[in-house]
Amino acid sequence: MKILKWIAIVFLSIIVLFIATFLIYSSLQADRLLIEKNVVIEAPKNIIYKEIANFRNWGNWSAWDKMDPDMEQVYSEKMGEIGSFNKWKSNHQMVGKGSQEVVEIRKNEYMKMAMKFEGWDATNYAEFILSETEGGTEVKWTYLGAKTPFYMNFMNTFMQPTLEENYTQSLEDLKVYIESMDLESITAAPKGVELMEIDDLAVISILDSSNEAGLSKKLAELYTELSIYLETSAEAGPNGVPLAIYHNFSPEKVVVEAALPYKGNLTPEGRVKAKIISGGKVLKGVHYGDYAQSATTHENIAKYADIKALSIKGSPWEIYANDPAEVDSALVETHIYYPIK
Repeated sequence: MKILKWIAIVFLSIIVLFIATFLIYSSLQADRLLIEKNVVIEAPKNIIYKEIANFRNWGNWSAWDKMDPDMEQVYSEKMGEIGSFNKWKSNHQMVGKGSQEVVEIRKNEYMKMAMKFEGWDATNYAEFILSETEGGTEVKWTYLGAKTPFYMNFMNTFMQPTLEENYTQSLEDLKVYIESMDLESITAAPKGVELMEIDDLAVISILDSSNEAGLSKKLAELYTELSIYLETSAEAGPNGVPLAIYHNFSPEKVVVEAALPYKGNLTPEGRVKAKIISGGKVLKGVHYGDYAQSATTHENIAKYADIKALSIKGSPWEIYANDPAEVDSALVETHIYYPIK
């Protein structure tokens, strides 16, 4: 019996020593997981940002998506803004179940996500940082895990190599995927859209509003009033075709500023104002046909501005280059301008 007693004591001592050694080892490891990987991609920041900011596109390059292409995925309706999210569920032990949500974002520069994994209450964070560099864009991807209790610190050490490998592989695949795109076609201006410089333009204008259905009638009234004003002016006259500056546009309410270019001297009266449309860089689109169908040209201009990372400033305007009463309806010509910073 004494022998069994001593064997039990030795056995328990070994267990206690093992546990103590393990706890000491674990307490000496990092109390949170920190990863930082980067890659240089030969592409503009905005092209890369669009790929990263849309969680639906991660299947093109994410190592975890490739581990289980059939995982269940749920996405928020909108992408690229605070609150955008995706949730996943997989039987693959390296993928598991979790979610990520955008908590901070700066277009074409930065995105921070809060991440949660099933079985862990703590929140982890990941960041994408994009910066221009020689040869293209540097993409930095970081991961900051939640703090772990000292007896769990060993998990950080064990997980570090695998996560670093997955981060590195994902960035390499992102680079291959984006650099394989036909960037010249993607960044080409849509038909009828161009970036150009314009000179200052002096106009007289009247600010008014209408709903979309009554816009044509409202503009006709305003142009008539402006034309009469110029015709009765002794020192000023017309200097171009009519235009309209759109400060707000929705089916319910259009805030529009009807304007006529002029030359000479005048003193504005009443609601007629004199102003200068400042020259500088603009995106110009030309639409042929019914005015009501010009929305496509507006959309093309906005898309091109996004592709080229151009910032639109101020309100757009339309110049009505010919009179629809004098030409075939298919030849009605509208020039659309968006000022660029």
